[in-house]
Amino acid sequence: MGLLGMKPGTQAVPNNAVPARVANLSGLPPAFIGVGSIDLFHDEDVDYAQRLNAADVPTELIVVPGAFHGFDLPMIKAPISLWFTAAKIDALRRGLGIAAK
Repeated sequence: MGLLGMKPGTQAVPNNAVPARVANLSGLPPAFIGVGSIDLFHDEDVDYAQRLNAADVPTELIVVPGAFHGFDLPMIKAPISLWFTAAKIDALRRGLGIAAK
């Protein structure tokens, strides 16, 4: 399933809806990207983070060693999942200007 039901890879998808198709990423808001080292999307996520950094977009990239896509969902109480969730919450707080508790 593609964007809003469109066929994946089609040219009908607006270019700005696909980061890989956008040449200039400058001006985007700060980004947090968390991905597992064996996640299906690892390479694309790391490439996107590098492109954001090159465009001077503040970017935090966390690569979790040995983690698969969605690793934190089936094992929410695992120490690595708790740490990853805390990292996401901290990034969101920083982005929204909310002080940590």
